[in-house]
Amino acid sequence: MNDMSEMSGSLRKRRLAPEDLASPQLFRLLLRLGMPAMFGLSINAAHHTINMIFVGMIGEDQIAAIMIVLPILMLVAAFGEGIGVGVATEVGRALGAGNRSRASTLASVSLAAGIAFGAASAVAIVAFPSALLFGATAAIEPLAQHYLLIIAVSIPLTMAQIILDFLAIAEGNARFSMWTLVACFALNIILDPIMIFGFGLGLQGVAMATILSQLVALSIYGAYHARRLGTIRLTLGWRIADIKHLKPVLAVGAPTTLTSLATAGAIAAMLSVAGTYHGEDGIAGVGIALRLLAVGALPVIGISLGAQSILSFAWGRGDISRVLAAARMLSVVTSAVGGVYGLTAIIFSERLASFFTDEASVLTIAGQAIIATHLPFLLFGLRQTVLIVFQAQGRPKAALAVGLAQNGYLLFPLLALLPPFFGFSGLLAAMFLASALTGLLSCFCLARSLSALRQRSADDLAALNPYPSFCP
Repeated sequence: MNDMSEMSGSLRKRRLAPEDLASPQLFRLLLRLGMPAMFGLSINAAHHTINMIFVGMIGEDQIAAIMIVLPILMLVAAFGEGIGVGVATEVGRALGAGNRSRASTLASVSLAAGIAFGAASAVAIVAFPSALLFGATAAIEPLAQHYLLIIAVSIPLTMAQIILDFLAIAEGNARFSMWTLVACFALNIILDPIMIFGFGLGLQGVAMATILSQLVALSIYGAYHARRLGTIRLTLGWRIADIKHLKPVLAVGAPTTLTSLATAGAIAAMLSVAGTYHGEDGIAGVGIALRLLAVGALPVIGISLGAQSILSFAWGRGDISRVLAAARMLSVVTSAVGGVYGLTAIIFSERLASFFTDEASVLTIAGQAIIATHLPFLLFGLRQTVLIVFQAQGRPKAALAVGLAQNGYLLFPLLALLPPFFGFSGLLAAMFLASALTGLLSCFCLARSLSALRQRSADDLAALNPYPSFCP
């Protein structure tokens, strides 16, 4: 009986164990890491989409209120994503170099820093809620403020969950991350209608459902690390001197943080411009288009995150030919996923928007915005591939140059120039051009980077310039 119990426990541990990042079956490994991460973030996108559908049943003002709060939550989550990307990259390199102790210290210090930042952010939001709600009309502001004050409680939980997700993927256990996300978001979807309609809590019910589901996800991760099912060992025994390990984590993660901050600012700016021309209908319509864009972007990002652990591990080992092969595979897979989704959204634009609202004016605005944002989305997969390659190589400046293009130095000048002359059509043109130009820049940088990797894999590493000359 004891033998059977031990065998069952051993099998369970093997199922939950991380993948072998040095496996010679590269495409199979990419699928085993990328598909769970893709599925997990797809569930995330589906969860937010269903959230919006439930909120749309309350009214268009509630949709607009959530979209006004969204940039604030994205601003805070940007730091969690930056720490997550940074620690995942550094942990992957450390594991590739065989330094498991350093990997565990990096993970522990980064998780503590993320939770501390989340707690400080929550206090700041509770102290100054109305000062943060840019672009809110008189009808929306009270709804947005009540929602924001409750969701602020979840911010430290969000930071912890983001970092733990990245750590699971970094050690090659994307499956565990996927099933944890599935449990979290499935519970959230179940709790949403209960809280919104069953208890009559409206938007506050959405926030409470989020907090409860996050607590469940963190409990699962707590059990995972307490039972030492992974490679990384989280500990509270690190010293103050270990904070120095945050420096490379923050350096690698800075482009992701700044990109997410720019995205949050861009969303706030686009919604503000939409509200200028079409009021609450404009905010709701553009908000629907941006939400659908996230539905397509998250699966592509998920595949990229799964591949990041492969690329970082291979780069840490100095296996350039494996980095090149993985980058090629990733570009094909992400381009296929992004292309299929982009075309589907363009063809069925108004039909997709009708899931969120039945207001004719909002549907018209959303349909136009969906086409403007999803046509250049066909190149989004290449953007993600080049970002992952740059991050794995430890090239934060290059990653920053590409990451800030779409929602940063390309979008804001276009927003300043086009809407004053062309009105709402100018906003749509700015959104389209910023995305399309970013896609073309990504194509160029990726081609040059793959060429440099081919050269490095064929010749003596010490005799070559490792990076393309054009891309920063």
